[in-house]
Amino acid sequence: MSNADQLAYWNGEAGHKWADNDAMMAHMLAPIARDLIQHANIGGARRVLDVGCGGGSETLLLAEHLGPQASVLGVDISAPLLAVARERARAAGARGRQVEFLEADASSHAFPPASFDLLFSRFGVMFFDDPTAAFANLYLALQPGAKLAFSCWQPLQENLWAMIPLKAAFQHLPAPEPPPPHAPGPFAFADADYTRSVLAGAGFSDIAITAHAITMAWGREDDLATTARDMLNMGPVSRLLQDCDPVLREAVHSSAIEAMAPWFSDGKIRMPGAVWLVTASKQ
Repeated sequence: MSNADQLAYWNGEAGHKWADNDAMMAHMLAPIARDLIQHANIGGARRVLDVGCGGGSETLLLAEHLGPQASVLGVDISAPLLAVARERARAAGARGRQVEFLEADASSHAFPPASFDLLFSRFGVMFFDDPTAAFANLYLALQPGAKLAFSCWQPLQENLWAMIPLKAAFQHLPAPEPPPPHAPGPFAFADADYTRSVLAGAGFSDIAITAHAITMAWGREDDLATTARDMLNMGPVSRLLQDCDPVLREAVHSSAIEAMAPWFSDGKIRMPGAVWLVTASKQ
């Protein structure tokens, strides 16, 4: 999917769907953002660029962690998600110099040179159609000595929260043609060696990629079927079901509910996952 396709996707029906479900996703993914903040040791940052900020939950988390002396700019291509971000910031009382949001493509936007001392992203950098060029552009926006810190998914087979629903769907739907290696998407940086080569090619040094186990906990109505449908609506299966016949869609839902039932307890589906915590620096 090209950057133009990503722009259309995140500003179309999918972008509005993610905006409608942002509160649920922000709650579920907040522990990963907190783990990345602690792992990257970002305490001294004063001017932060949050790439792929989505609904702004981690932008506000960064501002809270760094304190009033720091400012955070959240950038995203999705107008629906940025509307959520601005409302979230308004409701939290964050305004002015500390938290701002920008609708732009971070891969090519002309940020002021050497203006940030931290580039941060929670799952927001895996969608560039030319990642080396994108990171090279972001490199120019960083001050000498600045840090980079982002999280990305490890391979699909290490993420049962995604793999089990897909297996259920493939009982009824043909598996799509596999994408080219490292194609833009959730698992674009699953190969740590590839990720390291991209960052090195963009000019970064001190690159460290650390495996981090997580638990994805879905659930908001204490009901297995509702929770499983939420997972399918937001996870990798959702694109397979976009133009699916309603009868076939219901068959996929039924198989996925059955497959995820063993993982349901106390009102939530809890499934294991794995991410990379990636850090680097600009010399």
